[in-house]
Parts: sequence; structure tokens; C-alpha cells
Amino acid sequence: MVANDNYRTAGKPAFASLTFKGGGSAEASGRAVMETGEYDYGWNLQLAPDVIAKMAEGGKGTPISAFGALVERLEMNLTNPSPDLPPETRSTVAEPHPFLSDQAVREALSMAIDRQELVDVGYGDAGRPTCNLVPAPALYASDNTGCLTQDIAGANAMLEAAGWVKGSDGIRAKNGVRLSILYQTSTNAVRQDFQALIKDSWNQIGVETELRNLDASVFFGGDAGSPDTYQKFYADIEMYANVFDGTDPQAYLAAYRCGNEPKPSSQWQGPNINRFCDPAYDAMIDELARTGDLARRGELGKKMNDMLTKDSFVIVPLVDRGRVSAHANSLGGVILNTFDSETWNVADWYRIGN
Repeated sequence: MVANDNYRTAGKPAFASLTFKGGGSAEASGRAVMETGEYDYGWNLQLAPDVIAKMAEGGKGTPISAFGALVERLEMNLTNPSPDLPPETRSTVAEPHPFLSDQAVREALSMAIDRQELVDVGYGDAGRPTCNLVPAPALYASDNTGCLTQDIAGANAMLEAAGWVKGSDGIRAKNGVRLSILYQTSTNAVRQDFQALIKDSWNQIGVETELRNLDASVFFGGDAGSPDTYQKFYADIEMYANVFDGTDPQAYLAAYRCGNEPKPSSQWQGPNINRFCDPAYDAMIDELARTGDLARRGELGKKMNDMLTKDSFVIVPLVDRGRVSAHANSLGGVILNTFDSETWNVADWYRIGN
């Protein structure tokens, strides 16, 4: 994308154009800014820290990062995605999931994950482990740290106590149902590293895992005719990240209202990806919508976050992702604001040395 407007602020010289690279390959964007200098600015650089560091050695650009409320997480499918079901009931509330409906299973899967290892491999200083769906602003951030320590022994004990027993193949089963997971996400080097690490952790607690990755344009595309969208959720668990606009999570948390789930009658559109439904949660959505007192809004936001995470493990947060972008070394005035667009202060940008 090329912006051809002239910019002059704060006494800085105007420049005629800016070039932006984003929306495609993160690797291509990083190289175009930091190695070749073809572009002034690149965003969504979801790349391993060593890859970004190597690109920065090109000398043409500088990586920048800042934290907001973008969380990489696992979404648990509370409905049955089996291809043996008819299309009108597959992955709908008409068919509960055969084993993820058991909270003990969901919690054990969370306990088995080493989140710090994920940060070290995938993000370095641009990531931090989290147990919260809403890690910021501070008003809404729950004091929720129970998931930060990996506990393989505890996860195994929890599954044993819930009646999930290892068979001769090492995979746990109960009443003829095996803990065999299809775990999907978009095609991205960092996400595939995460999949491999998490699969290994789950193997240690007797869970079989099949990995699948899909082109991001398909996975996030929303095509009602495609079997591979994250909304249709034809898998047991999927991984991605999203974030709310601005600094208030009201609309973001309201996504999990009963009835908001994707389904055939909505052309598989809807924000309640897990098919979560709790009337008590819906009541809090309504209260949040009519409450102006900030302290009470914070209390409600924290409680709703906890209901989706540590109280139910319907959503399993992994990493609080810093937004990572890069700008040309010739570009000054760039300040990354994770609660606004990449170009929120573009009027203050200037060419260094002009």
C-alpha cells in the first residue's frame, strides 16, 4: 500500500509518500522494511525473535513492539465436530463434545502447557505468558496466574481422578471415548512451533494430537461454504489471537452470549466461537451494558474473564502478544499504540535527515 499524502508537523520537513507492507507474509514484510528497504513500514510481524533479529541486521529498518490486549489462545470446542454427524448438527449446540464437555479434560490440557517456553520460542521480549483473555487495561485485568506454572503430574492426576485411564497405546480413554484431539490453526511459523510444543506436552498426559494448519485467508475468511474456517470449527481445539477496539472490552466479552455462536442458520457467522452458554454470564453482559461506574465495570470485566478462563477453561490463554512492527531507519516520529491503528500518529512522522 502506498500513501501519497504530504505530511508536515511539529516543524519537521514534509515528505511526499509512505510505503506500507502488511496483510500478507510476515516474513516478506519484515524483509521489505529491515533488509531491502523497499518499504517504510511493516506490521503484524509474527515471527520468531531470532528471525526478527536477523532481519534487523540488514540495517535498513528497526523492529518495534508494545503490549496491549492481544492474546494468543486455545479455543475449546464445546460441540462435536465429528464428520460422521449431519451438517445441520455438526459443531452445533445440538451435539455436545464427547470429551471437551468434561471440564477436567480442559483444565488438564491447560495445566500441561509450558507457556514460558512458548514465549521464549515464539516471541522473546515481545511476548509474556498470560492466563487472561483480557490482560489489559489494568482496570479489567484479573489477578489470574494459576496457569503460569506447567504441571504435568497434576494434569495426569486430574485425568486419572476423572476416570480417563491410559490404554495399552498410552492414550487415555473413558467409556470407549479416546482423548484424541484435532488441533488446528493458521499457517504461520510461530504457530506451527507452538503446535509442536503443545502436542509434546499433551502426549505426556496421554492425549493423542493431530495437527492441522490452514492458509490464513481460508481460516479467517468466513466463507460459509468452506469446512476450514475458524468459525465453522470442524476441529476439537483451535488457536488464534484477536483483540478489541479501543480500551473497553464490553463488546469483546459480550461475544460469548448464548445464541451468538456460528451455526447453519447464521451462515456460520457469529463471535461465540466456543459455543459457550451460561445465563449467569449473559446477565453480566447486560449489567455491564448499563453500568457507568468504572470500579463496577472493572469487577464485572474481571469476573467475566475468569468465567471464560480459570473457572471453566473454555478459553485457554497462552501468550500476551506484543504488537510487533518495523519502520525504516529513515522514518522518525513513529510510536506504536496497541489500542489504535498502526498509523494513529502518522501526522507526526518525518524523514530523518530531510
